[in-house]
This record gives sequence, C-alpha cells and structure tokens, in this order.
Amino acid sequence: MMRKFLFTLPTMALIAFPVGAEPSQQEVDAARSECRDAFLARDAEAYMNAAASMIAWGSLQNVDWSREVELCLAFAEAIEGASLDTARERAAGLSDGIGPTSAPLSVATAPHAEAPAADTRLADYLSRIEADGADVEAIVREIAADTTFAPPPSPERDALEAALSAYVRPIPAAQAERNHIAYQALVRVSTENQTYIDKAAGYEQAIEAEREQLQRTARALEGRLVRTTAEFDGSSWARHPSSPRFQDIRNYVTLYLIEDGTGQKTMELFFNYTSRSGWLFVESASINIDGETTQVPVGQWFRDNDTEIWEFASTRGDAAVALARKIADADRAVIRFNGQQFYDDYVVSDGDKRVIREMVAMWEVISAE
Repeated sequence: MMRKFLFTLPTMALIAFPVGAEPSQQEVDAARSECRDAFLARDAEAYMNAAASMIAWGSLQNVDWSREVELCLAFAEAIEGASLDTARERAAGLSDGIGPTSAPLSVATAPHAEAPAADTRLADYLSRIEADGADVEAIVREIAADTTFAPPPSPERDALEAALSAYVRPIPAAQAERNHIAYQALVRVSTENQTYIDKAAGYEQAIEAEREQLQRTARALEGRLVRTTAEFDGSSWARHPSSPRFQDIRNYVTLYLIEDGTGQKTMELFFNYTSRSGWLFVESASINIDGETTQVPVGQWFRDNDTEIWEFASTRGDAAVALARKIADADRAVIRFNGQQFYDDYVVSDGDKRVIREMVAMWEVISAE
C-alpha cells in the first residue's frame, strides 16, 4: 500500500499549493526529523503538523527534498488518526500565517510536546545479528515477538532482512516451528512482502496440523502402553510400545506412566546407562540441550548386571515432564553419565525424542481430564 502513496499522495497534496519559497536545508532537516519521529511514535498530531509544514512548501525544485516530502506523506496510512486532509488544512493556515492552532507556526518556532525518544531497535537488532558469535536464533525469536517493530524502508532494514533470509534459508522444511518463527521475524521487518506472509501462515498451519495429529496419537496411546502391574498393591508402570523393553540393550532416556494403588498417576523420566565392557559407577548426570548444560535432577543411581551391566536413575512429577519436553523439542540433546573416574556421552536419538514427545502429549491429555 505504501508504494501507492509514494506516487499519488504527494501529487494530491501539492495540487493546492503551487511553487512557493524554497525551504532552507535546516527547515527540511527539522521537518524530516519531526515526521520520522512522529511515525515511529505513531503520534498522529505531531505527524500532521510535520506533514503540514512540508505541504505548505508547495512544489519543490530540489528532487531530493521532494522525495522526503513523498516519504513523509506516505506514512499517513500507517498512523491511526492521521489525516492528510487535516494536514492540508493546517498547511493552508501556515501559508496564511495562522497555523494549525490559530497561532503563528514555523518549523523553527512551533511549540510542541517534547519529541519522543528515537527508536533504535533496527540499529540494535542489526548490530547484534552481525556481531561475531551472535546467537542468531535468539535474536530471530526476539524480533518475531516484537509486535510493534515495523521499520521504514532503509539500507539498514534491507541488511537486517538479508541476515534473516540467510538464517532461514538452510532450515529444513520439516522444522515447522523454527521456520514459522523466522518468517514471522521477516514479516516484522518487511510487512508488505507477501511471500513472507504466506510462508509464515503456511508453517503455522503445519504446526497446527502436527499438533492435532499428536493429540490424536496421544489419545490412542494410553490404551497401547505396555503395562506392568504389581500383584501386591495394584500399582503399575507403563511404557511406550516403542521404548526399550530391556535395560541391558542400550543407553536411553524415556518417560514412564506411573500409577499407584489408589489410581493416582504421574510421569517418571528415566535415564539408563548400559555397558558390556565394565562398570562406570555413575554418580551423576548432566544434559546439554542445544548448547545449554544443566544437571539431571535425579537422586540415587542404581546398578544391576547379568552378561551386561546397567545403571539407572529417575525423577518424577512436573519437573520431570518439563525436562522431558525440552529434550523432545531439542535439535540436539546429549546426556553425560559421570562415573567415579570416567564419563560416557549419549546423544538422544530421534526415536527416543519421538517417544518422549508422544508420552508428554498423552500426559497433557489425560491430566486435563
């Protein structure tokens, strides 16, 4: 829409104001600053005053100054309450020496409220995303969440758009969440780009479809769990049919559904270390999720063996579900089993993450009932 204004609004605005006295460079600079500050602050009154000053100049001989007028007038559509008709009326008052508030007004002497602070977000985002070692993904998320960020056209905006495009380009289409956030950020930077708008909407639909499919799977999963029930008190634990059946097969992390004899249910996040070459004597474990390392919040580690050995520990409740969700959503999660003298790392497989993701979804369904 702005492109339309660039060609039509200035012509309409200046028809009523023939060539007048050329403004000085100082007046042009002052009016340009007032117009852009008003646009960034979405201040309709300040904007109409700045636009009136420019309209009152009439047709300008200086091509660069004419473009500044065109750009200012194009902002009208983006500011709620701004009216170019009102600005033209105020411009007529300026040419008569009356001014928009029945008092003499000029660029240099017009009384007005203190100018809002300059919006530095564009420069800030650009400098951060171009810095060495920048956490680009975090910056992209921040831009996507910044609902009031809408920078006007400029070389800096083009540079930020290029950086975001370079970030999103290699992301696989299957990673709908990351793509959605990246295209949301691009829409913030270039609101008129229909390709970005369509991409963001498409990935949002994909995320919703995936969520609905996961919920359907979750509702069906509880009946398919492999359940072991204690004869003595009726308590039970149940595992996903795709989770390991035996502990001595491999390293893994998984979720179990635990139910006591009274029917109370909870989730247990279970960590298992297996070796055929000897004991590690695990004392603790840590987990690195997409570069962020934390301690695994478990208590005592237990051990058992036959022809192989296995060492294991678990944690239950809300903290277990929260950590499980982070593991399932991670691009890369690595568990480090810390032994008495050595350690061993396990990169969580996509299969384990899928199992955890489905168990978490199942838990959200049954715990809400």
